[in-house]
Amino acid sequence: MDVLVALAISIGILIAGWTYVALGVAALPVWVGILAWGCFFAAGGKTTGLTKTIAANLSGVVWAFLALEGARRFGNGALPVLSLMVGLAAFFMVLQAKVPALSFIPGAFIGAAAAVSVVVGAGTTFPHPWVKTIVALVVGAILGYVSEMLAGSIGGRKRAV
Repeated sequence: MDVLVALAISIGILIAGWTYVALGVAALPVWVGILAWGCFFAAGGKTTGLTKTIAANLSGVVWAFLALEGARRFGNGALPVLSLMVGLAAFFMVLQAKVPALSFIPGAFIGAAAAVSVVVGAGTTFPHPWVKTIVALVVGAILGYVSEMLAGSIGGRKRAV
């Protein structure tokens, strides 16, 4: 079977399950997991893509937390202080790429953007937004890895990508 067809089948099945679990039982932001899933493939797939995705996405969450918390503590959320904090976070998300495990710069930015949008967008209506963002990012990256392995099994190869 063609490798892309196998991957399409694998992802189609797994993403349907992810959507059901995330939106139903787990109450997780489904789209955040899908972002991490995409990061997995963008980072090259396989075990290296998995570790780079998780490390970069979670570092982005940390930088987002520091930026938002810094703006709150030092400027009461004022736009100039928030802008400075976001600029500093972006600076460090790029600079951290000198560390091989954190070298996937897009993953850090995606993790930060996902965290900010869940946390700020949720306000007080979505309990534990930081934790749920982290869980969704990790699960999404793992599902990327599983979809690659499953595609390899369906397509008769060890790995699809």
